[in-house]
Amino acid sequence: MNVTRPLLASLLLASLLLASCASSKVTFSTGNATTDVVLTQASELQGTPYCSAGDDPDCFDCSGFVSYCFAKAGITVPRTSTELYTAGTSIDVSEIRPGDLVFFNTTGKGVSHVGICLDAQTFIHSSTSSGVIKTSLGDPYWNKLFLGARRIVAP
Repeated sequence: MNVTRPLLASLLLASLLLASCASSKVTFSTGNATTDVVLTQASELQGTPYCSAGDDPDCFDCSGFVSYCFAKAGITVPRTSTELYTAGTSIDVSEIRPGDLVFFNTTGKGVSHVGICLDAQTFIHSSTSSGVIKTSLGDPYWNKLFLGARRIVAP
């Protein structure tokens, strides 16, 4: 009987640890099921490495990341940041909501980077230096390169 108690205690501890891991998944509740899928997918990919022309979970470039996340929600969007800049509806920065796209000029030659807003102050994107990360729109580097925002998913 002494052998059974330690085994039972170990099994109970293991199940509690597994349950706590399962509940740590990030979920979104924006009131729009499609937007929630896009944001959940984007968050689950955080840490994925960057690679040029990458468009799958092995590695992403910025627009490949965006198009992959939207595809998981059943929405086909253009593949490049320049083409994405013409998709959806242009919105003012004061109107940014979760799921909106934000665009940047990182090369001095127009639209060259895109990310997905998680909220009005934070976006997630595949950066060349760190892969898929969350960044503040107020970050001085990104703020000075900001070009505009667009809404793909209607409210």
